[in-house]
Amino acid sequence: MSVAQGTSHSIEGAQSSAEDPLIAALPPRTDYITYLTILEYQLTPQNLPTLTSLLQEDDGTLATEIGWDLLKLVLPILRIEPDKAQKCLDVIARRGNPREVVVRVAEELERLGQDGSDIEADPSEREDGLPTFAGEAPHVHLGTMSLHGMPSQTKSGVSADKVDLEKDEDTNFAMEEVKLQALLSMLSLLHPRIRTQYPSRFLATSLPAALAAYRRLSMSSASTLAFLNTLTNLAGRKRPALPPRVSTTDVLASAPLPDPESKNETTVAAPSIAANEAAITQRLLQAVLLEVLEEHITASSEPQPPLTARLRVSLEPDSVTTLRRAEVDGLENNADAGAADKLLVKFASVARDLKLDVLAELQTLDNLDATDEAESESQHDYPTSPAQIPISATALLILYSTQLFQQTLSSKVDTSKTTTLPNSVNPMVLQIVDRQYETDLRMRSSLPAVDVLLSILYLMFCTSEPHHPTNEQPPATLSRTGTTTESQTLLLAIDNILQDIFLTLPDADLRDNAHHIASHILHGHCQRETRLKIIKTLLLTDNTAARSSVLEAHSGSLKSIAVEWLKAELYPTPRVEKMMARFQPDTEQGLTSDHLGNDMWALVFPADKMVPVPAVDVDSQEKEQVVGDFATDMPFYISSMNLLWMMARNHDMSVATAGPAEEEGTSSTVPSAQAAKVDILSKGEEMLSRLVKWKDYLVGHVAVGQTVNSGPNSGRGHSLEAAGVSVTDVFALEDAVGRVLEALEAS
Repeated sequence: MSVAQGTSHSIEGAQSSAEDPLIAALPPRTDYITYLTILEYQLTPQNLPTLTSLLQEDDGTLATEIGWDLLKLVLPILRIEPDKAQKCLDVIARRGNPREVVVRVAEELERLGQDGSDIEADPSEREDGLPTFAGEAPHVHLGTMSLHGMPSQTKSGVSADKVDLEKDEDTNFAMEEVKLQALLSMLSLLHPRIRTQYPSRFLATSLPAALAAYRRLSMSSASTLAFLNTLTNLAGRKRPALPPRVSTTDVLASAPLPDPESKNETTVAAPSIAANEAAITQRLLQAVLLEVLEEHITASSEPQPPLTARLRVSLEPDSVTTLRRAEVDGLENNADAGAADKLLVKFASVARDLKLDVLAELQTLDNLDATDEAESESQHDYPTSPAQIPISATALLILYSTQLFQQTLSSKVDTSKTTTLPNSVNPMVLQIVDRQYETDLRMRSSLPAVDVLLSILYLMFCTSEPHHPTNEQPPATLSRTGTTTESQTLLLAIDNILQDIFLTLPDADLRDNAHHIASHILHGHCQRETRLKIIKTLLLTDNTAARSSVLEAHSGSLKSIAVEWLKAELYPTPRVEKMMARFQPDTEQGLTSDHLGNDMWALVFPADKMVPVPAVDVDSQEKEQVVGDFATDMPFYISSMNLLWMMARNHDMSVATAGPAEEEGTSSTVPSAQAAKVDILSKGEEMLSRLVKWKDYLVGHVAVGQTVNSGPNSGRGHSLEAAGVSVTDVFALEDAVGRVLEALEAS
């Protein structure tokens, strides 16, 4: 190209720049207020790079003077040109007045997710190009007009404006997420620039606004990751930047400028103030991290892969079904599950960056009483000490579970790694679990949060090293003060939590996990008196069911579990024996019939409390009620018959083993023990005789396809299913009764 041609192009470029209103009106040609007014009219996605260059190329005066007012103009352009808008916002954060801009960012965060947060429309999307200013009446749009003055119609007969509105509504929520991520990025650039004696006051303004905006939105993985990156940057844990690929001039132009107001604060903070401010800042970041984690687990719309089920498959593969093992193994190749796991790893990493000691924080919460908590509440606009910043106990448990889960899986992959997995039961953690489950309603109603609690309990109670058989006493892993009563009371509280999970949650996997953990606690960790108390409490569910409709509906299932636990204690399987061997000394393992009184057997075989089979001439409504009551307790009756079958099958063996003892002079003991067993069998046989009638009644109706109310004057009636009777349970009852009859005849 010739020199003449180059000069010609330079002149044309100068003329173009002179005609650009963003350049032509640049101060000092106009004052800054006038220049802002021009930007409100003239700024578009097309000339946004021009504004970015102008903000970058001077000494920072332009960004300092108008930076905080540019947010409302640049944020809407994120919808059209996200990269250009994000670059401009970064320049504003690096070169604007950080104290003013951070306040405006907090204001924008408070608007996100609120009704009417998008009142200011995007200037680039208006046909007239005229924005609406404060105090001005909003523009009235009549829609897309045809030559005849009527709105044009789409092929479906719907107004084009309506189609556009519906489309905007679908994208508005996603746009809010983009704005949140952009504003979080600005915070990570703004706060490190502020040089003041009390930087925590600015964080106490912006971080709650960011957290509130995060809660109002969908809490997606992208927004969660953006929040974590912001906390990492604010904590000062940034990786060294890679060598720049752009010119040195560009790097210097984009470098953060110093705080222009820091020169007004000539007084250097005293060491005590600086140390306190550092502690408050760290506590703020820790508290916000835990709040984000709690929201991500308990309230996020994105599914969370299970923790407890994966731990069971990894550590106890025989304790889950083949189908469940296949489902859990499939998560290894699931992209969503992998992304969720990486996000949990990120949470744990940021917690380490913030020096968050989970167990120490749990210990602090455990030591606090109501008075301490009341005194720690702040009476100031800003926190003046770290103790005034509340911290989420629920989130601490979630983070603790996350750390244990990651350590468990890593130790399975690399056996050379040393882990800090709990090889004993930590009573302090159990106290927090008990307290939070009772007080945090959202935790109880969140399936991922309940899964977190179950994973903690599983690692404590189901994976500990077995108790050495030569030890005379179990290790004091559950004793805080050295008193056994307190330890067993805590176990009862945890057992109640597991029972509540079993009753209230619809998820079958969590229910199965809760029952599995409760079985380990009962057989492996509870003393004999505690085991008897738990079993007896479940058998007395009928007495407390009136207080709760949930208990009333599941009383039969709870009593069935109690009988199954009792059967496992009397006739333990190899798996139950392994549970017993974990912490129980040999003298405490298992139960015998001598440990059970008549009142216990009356609860196991309550023949006198069983409703009789309805007569043919009974009113149809009453008949349905009677059958429904029996159906509620049918799982319990089936379990009782299974226990009776075990007792009948082992009756001859029990008597035979007592023979030599009689020869040694204990004849008075053996007959009494034998008589007691005979008495127990007689109680069971009385219950069996009534169950035979119910079995015949229900099997007969199922066999001929009749209804519960079928009879000469019954009318149409209702089916067995309508009365709450499961056909599967009917056949299970038939099988259990038949096996008991055969065993009794044989003995």
